Amino acid sequence: MLFNLLQKAVLTSGILPVEEINAPEELFAPYQIGGFFLIGILNACLMILIAFKFFQAIQQCGYKGGDYFKWLKKKDNVYFTRILTLSMLSLLGFILVNMALSFINHPFIKYTGFFVYFIFLFVYFSTDIKELRKKSKVPFKFTKKALRLIISFGVLTVLLSVILILGINLLAIPFKENLLANFRYGVLCLCPIAVPYVVLLANAVNKPIEKLINKKYYDGLKVALSKRPDLIKIGITGSYAKTTVKNVLTAMLSEKYSVLASPKSFNTPMGMVKTAKLLKDNHQVLICEMGARKSGDIKELSALINPNIAVITGVNHQHLESFVTIENIIRTKSEILKGDFKGKAFISSDSKYALEIYEKASCEKYLAGLDNSNGALVYAKNVSVSENGTEFTLVYNGEEQKIKTKLLGEHNVSNIALAASVALSLGVTLKQIGLAVEKLEQVEHRLQLIKAENGVKVLDDGYNSNPDGIRYALKVLSSFSGKKYVVTPGIIELGILGFRFNYEAGRIIADVCDGVILIGRDGSLQIREGLLSKGYPTDKIVMVKDLNEAKEKLKDILVSGDTVLFANDVMDIHIN
Repeated sequence: MLFNLLQKAVLTSGILPVEEINAPEELFAPYQIGGFFLIGILNACLMILIAFKFFQAIQQCGYKGGDYFKWLKKKDNVYFTRILTLSMLSLLGFILVNMALSFINHPFIKYTGFFVYFIFLFVYFSTDIKELRKKSKVPFKFTKKALRLIISFGVLTVLLSVILILGINLLAIPFKENLLANFRYGVLCLCPIAVPYVVLLANAVNKPIEKLINKKYYDGLKVALSKRPDLIKIGITGSYAKTTVKNVLTAMLSEKYSVLASPKSFNTPMGMVKTAKLLKDNHQVLICEMGARKSGDIKELSALINPNIAVITGVNHQHLESFVTIENIIRTKSEILKGDFKGKAFISSDSKYALEIYEKASCEKYLAGLDNSNGALVYAKNVSVSENGTEFTLVYNGEEQKIKTKLLGEHNVSNIALAASVALSLGVTLKQIGLAVEKLEQVEHRLQLIKAENGVKVLDDGYNSNPDGIRYALKVLSSFSGKKYVVTPGIIELGILGFRFNYEAGRIIADVCDGVILIGRDGSLQIREGLLSKGYPTDKIVMVKDLNEAKEKLKDILVSGDTVLFANDVMDIHIN
């Protein structure tokens, strides 16, 4: 009786196309098409719910289809395997349910298998959300751009569903009296398999729209800056240390000027747009961090703000996977000095590749850092590093200033010297620089020392994903007393040089650490090879799946007085 009531409700409401289809032209009747689209909309809503891991992945890839596709193709990508399993189980359940009820002669029977489909989707969605909440280091952000992607994904999924329904109904017409008629809509159970690729397609469809929207924002930024010819505009680029130099320079210049600096790691064109929205009439200096993952990125960023002061920090093989060669990286970082640039350039004297840029630069240029053998404008001497901070003497034109800072490591002395060279050129005194640096707090996730209540010391260097960064961090770790441990997934995006740099990192770790926890595979496996090449005990190497598991392992290892370094805590797309 309940089944009859449900059937009657469906038939009278026109919710689903339940009439038998005897000819192809009947498929395109308004009643049938309307029902097909309703099924497609319901299916799209379900697909959106289970697609969030893939939305998160493409967002973490900067909406770059190529990077997302590389992640998708990874052999150990468990998310695609899970979605394939979901589809196969759903299809099997659909067939079994409809087969069991095939003796009932009702048009509604062909839809009953969807109950199994819904159950499997609900279970998948529930476990997926729990996992994302628990494990995601960088959660999915509901931005306007993300919302546009979800809408496009929904529209494409509706169209895909309708096309599948029309196609399977055309095939089923000759088998009207056969069991195939009851199984036809099971094809929708295969839709989850297409989810990762529909996300990619939706992103491609949105590209022209996003380009137009971005152009509107970029034009607005240029207009806003054109109204401020008095504004001192500073652009900071390099493979690493951009954020640290930006923060140090902001502190120094704030002793004399009203300064606006890009928040956090806002180093993309849209990051600059968001920063410019914070610009007030009283601001005298604008500092923008400039990141790059491919040739032309720095050129685009420079064209947006036209900096009159350029700062180039250390340059190395970071993002070599996308740049392909170190020459491309050097060329891209030097784009800040090309075109209409007629200002001053301040370049690190402690980076071999940054020195190459310095040699070729035709503008007014200065070096700064630890190394003064190349005639650095500002350099440091008498450097003393401990777990309590760093002390050194800053030298400029024969003048000296003793500096104390909470920042750890010689590399940060180099960063301070580079920032000081810019500040001094803008009239900030050595004394003011000393006061500013002494007040500086450690930069979050960049060799930040955290002292836990249980006496354990944590060095959080989660945002330094480059060969030099891990070497600097391990040097600082070696200065700490007590037992020392490192937790790392290795260095990523190094392309063909990945094995070399991770292997070398493993050999350095072997000389410093009493225990190692390696996350995931790829880079961590290469570090393990480096450790073993030095005869490092295998019982001191722990392999785990993710950061949460690593933290659980640490609870059983660490005691008061120990120090643990978290090196390169990468985004979710790099660890499955």
